[in-house]
Amino acid sequence: MKSRFAALLAGTLLLAPHLALAGASGAPGTGAAQDHGEADLVLRNATVITLDAADTMAQAVAVRDGHIVAVGKDTQIASWIGGATQVIDLHGQTLVPGFIDAHAHVQGLAASEYIRVPIQAPPLADADAILAKLRERQRELAPGSWLIGQGTYNQVMPTRAQLDAAFPDNPVQLRWSAHDSLINHKAALAAGLTRDAPDPVGVGRYERGPDGEVWILRDAPVNLHQPEPTYAQQKKAIARTLTDFFLDKGVTTVFDMSSPEIAFRAYQELKQEGALPVRLLMGFMIGNHDGEQEARSDGHELTTGGGEDGLFDALLKTGLHTGFGDDWLTVGPIKIFLDGVWGTTAATYKPAWKGSGTTWVPDNTGGVSRSQDTLNHQFLLAQENDWTVWVHANGDRAQDMVLNAVEYAQAHAPQPDPRHRIEHMGHFLVQDPARTPERLARMKRDGVIPSIQVAMLWRLTQTNAQEPDVTFFAERTMIDHGFHPPLGSDTLGTQNYATNPLFSIDRAVNRTTKFGQVVQPEQAVTPLEALKMATIWAAWSGHLETSRGSIEVGKLADFAVLDHNPLTIEKQKIGTIAVTETIVGGKLAYHRP
Repeated sequence: MKSRFAALLAGTLLLAPHLALAGASGAPGTGAAQDHGEADLVLRNATVITLDAADTMAQAVAVRDGHIVAVGKDTQIASWIGGATQVIDLHGQTLVPGFIDAHAHVQGLAASEYIRVPIQAPPLADADAILAKLRERQRELAPGSWLIGQGTYNQVMPTRAQLDAAFPDNPVQLRWSAHDSLINHKAALAAGLTRDAPDPVGVGRYERGPDGEVWILRDAPVNLHQPEPTYAQQKKAIARTLTDFFLDKGVTTVFDMSSPEIAFRAYQELKQEGALPVRLLMGFMIGNHDGEQEARSDGHELTTGGGEDGLFDALLKTGLHTGFGDDWLTVGPIKIFLDGVWGTTAATYKPAWKGSGTTWVPDNTGGVSRSQDTLNHQFLLAQENDWTVWVHANGDRAQDMVLNAVEYAQAHAPQPDPRHRIEHMGHFLVQDPARTPERLARMKRDGVIPSIQVAMLWRLTQTNAQEPDVTFFAERTMIDHGFHPPLGSDTLGTQNYATNPLFSIDRAVNRTTKFGQVVQPEQAVTPLEALKMATIWAAWSGHLETSRGSIEVGKLADFAVLDHNPLTIEKQKIGTIAVTETIVGGKLAYHRP
């Protein structure tokens, strides 16, 4: 398997060496050049929120060859208008940098929308409506086919008995999220999850029925032996998803963590076809148990082992590294899954609180996918080979392991500015006087970026939000400690509406859940800060701040046009703001009908 991945990554995925990250001549900045010709595009009569270092406001922008060449007042930019210049009057609308989704899973989102059965409740009313939806799909398929439903957090599902009665001959999996799913008897048999199946080691657990058979999967690394859609089907779904869920929402760059065999191959083909709608930073996900069973420590040396296809080792052998590529397709980080989700499988010091997760197990402190030695050595190898590492670490115990690994790598192969990230750091900030202040100080000292997907606050129930000694989605705390956290949607089907950055900005500013409550409003940020989280801070977290994230001379001409100004509209109405146009590389790519 290693050789297959190595060939894929060194051949199919490699971008031409001459396509190094491009930047216009001169350092980015606001203002106009002294000697210039005409622009290809001028956007004028707008409220331009540049998000440069001085938070400059402007009226107009000039674009040439896909880059910004001037920013200023309408009168200043008028000299850039020539006979061939396209001029767009925005009639007072607001122009912001193209949004950046700093944590996305495009392939999973595409599958949830266009391949699986949508069973979210709401809009479906109850378990009966879900069963009816599944029966519709059943009639379209061959007898005995898999039925895979995609739901959302904290929603009603049919019982195991209902599933078995309705579909005795079809294996069924119903997903609350990528972390939790319900399976019926036929699916358990197909996957070998009988009463004799051993419990998983490390991250994840099974929940069993009275007869010992597995009913619910919680972050459990199990192969359900489901049929895969064809590459052509997935490519079509991915292309549609990039347009419908990102471009049309004003997103011009997506930091994606998907399969190199499917999604990253599709991106290259779409680019070659002139059909790639947005720019992508491609992150490579290392599986939950990559190499852990084979790991052996011998002083400074460590064998990481094969694990899930040996992707980590294959990446190192290709010579690829973070930042390789061009302005459309850029190699991003290696992403490691270290633990699971809060209240169920996250690695914590204190047992999960009874009301924090979907279900509760006493004395549950979660688990990790690899030892500290393995994580240390993977960080070291990554830094030695110029890779940035992002780690999924929801729990405080897992987060401390990441910081240990960063410090180990910096001690043995120091890098001046690696910008490693902890994904979900701050989702659930435990107020532990013995550890939290020092943890934040270590992060600051080591330059580790907290990546907060505040869109997930939407799912907190009234019970969840009562958990003691926890700060939820601690964006205010992070910013006040000098961090610049990026925003991301992080949906594989559970909250696909979160790909609209204004949904996350709304959550960040207003702190409201789908159950109508306001959670810890003292952690709210200002609209300006939230905009930065979705633009310049997101760019910085991916080493892309010199080419995008703000409206400055020399940067890519990527913009979103909004029908209202998020800095002046009533805060409670931020979520109603609409994207009317998206411009990528100086070309109008989306216009709201």
